Amino acid sequence: MSVERPLPDWVKEKILEKIRNKRLAEEAFKYITVIEKEDGSLVVKESFDQTQNHALWFMVLACVNYAQRLLRGESIDDI
Repeated sequence: MSVERPLPDWVKEKILEKIRNKRLAEEAFKYITVIEKEDGSLVVKESFDQTQNHALWFMVLACVNYAQRLLRGESIDDI
């Protein structure tokens, strides 16, 4: 059975170090969760349907990408 959890604080902190618009990133975090699958692997998931709000939509997508890379042990400094 998969378990859905909030984005870990350490991931949020690393993303906030990277992103200029911290307020928008904080808002984006509200729509992002991490799913731990039965095999222990982690998948970042977004639940956002307000695609007409382009700035927030793109921030959600960017944060999902950053979070997935961080959880795989990759760096986001080179992005």
